[in-house]
Amino acid sequence: MPSYRILPLLALSVSLAGRAVALQPLRAFVDSSEAHNPDARESRANLDSARAAGDVSLGRQLPSLDVRGTYTRNQYAIVLPLALLEPGSTGTLTLAPFDQFDFSGTVSVPLVDMASFWRIRAARVAADAADQQVQATRLQVESQVVQDYYQLIADLALVSAAQRALDVAKAGQALTLELVSLGRAPPLEQDRAAAEVERSVQQLAQAQLLVAVATQALASASGLAPQVTGAEPQPQDDLHPEAEEASFAPPEAGTPAMQAARLAMRSAELQGQAARLQLIPTLSGSVNEHSGNYVGFSGYENAWTGLLQLTWHFDYASIAAFRLQDAQTAAADARRERVALLTLDAIHDAWAQVRAAIARSRSARIQQAATDHAERLASDRYQAGAATQLDLLQAQRDAFSAAVARIQSDADLANARLQLRLAAGRDPFERGATP
Repeated sequence: MPSYRILPLLALSVSLAGRAVALQPLRAFVDSSEAHNPDARESRANLDSARAAGDVSLGRQLPSLDVRGTYTRNQYAIVLPLALLEPGSTGTLTLAPFDQFDFSGTVSVPLVDMASFWRIRAARVAADAADQQVQATRLQVESQVVQDYYQLIADLALVSAAQRALDVAKAGQALTLELVSLGRAPPLEQDRAAAEVERSVQQLAQAQLLVAVATQALASASGLAPQVTGAEPQPQDDLHPEAEEASFAPPEAGTPAMQAARLAMRSAELQGQAARLQLIPTLSGSVNEHSGNYVGFSGYENAWTGLLQLTWHFDYASIAAFRLQDAQTAAADARRERVALLTLDAIHDAWAQVRAAIARSRSARIQQAATDHAERLASDRYQAGAATQLDLLQAQRDAFSAAVARIQSDADLANARLQLRLAAGRDPFERGATP
């Protein structure tokens, strides 16, 4: 889980200066991502494809119907006297008329095809794997949305902190100008105050840039544009510790990603068995009904025939198919194991991130309180002539840095709690998670 970035503050500007921003609730972005995120949509399309592939495999083993109709124009009609067949008979026998019509319908039924039966089972298991992959992708998308959401909240708070720092710098500049005019401060301090104001302008511009980037990232991940309507409160966390790491272990069935990998391996195993069952002969049956406008030698215009067909096929490709399926099964098993290990690693990392974030957040809050107090003291002492301008500027910079650290640590903590639940395959909005 990547931690939030704190980039160097550069001289870049966007049009968000002075705005107060309020976001929709996190759940609104999560719900929107289920319908609009491309990864989520692709996983659902893959599920539909897997289910359709299963139906195709099944359909090939169900009875099929072929209907055919033909018209033939013969240059010569073939008509025989019946007396040639039965002496004394009168009349004729038409074998091929000038205008010949033939209609036939054939019903074919696969009776024994073990390889195809196993392929049907493999296709159904593959569809189940795709279903679980949809759930796994949903959790991945939610993880990205949660991270982008709290990154945006942190950047919005950074804009507020940078704006406050700029206001403080301008107030300090005004105070310095007054002291210089009264002869209580050297002119050099006037230049320092002006430089500090411009430094704060750069900080604000970079913070606004981060907001613009984070806003676009959240909109792309969720399909919902963040709204700008009012002041956005920062995450409030009581710094309570999480339950033991073992309590976040996946259930016996595993997370959706683990189940998808296990089912994919099972599907590969069934495909391997199907490859070997191709060596067993197949048995099929069919019934054909023929109708025409002539009687032919049978003496009937309508007649049916039945057929049973036993087929056995063998070539070198059949042996190579064994090795191919065995290799694919081994690869699927390796993927299953990798997903299981990555899931456990992700849970461990997320739990450790929460523990570290709690410590950082607690320390950052104490640090901010201390630097804010030091800034107030330095300001009072500077006005009273008991401290230098450099002392005041350093106190202001320390206060801003502490505010940035507190903002980032609180956002990191809120994100880490939800990432822990997502890594364990749980609802991120369950009780005990940061809302």
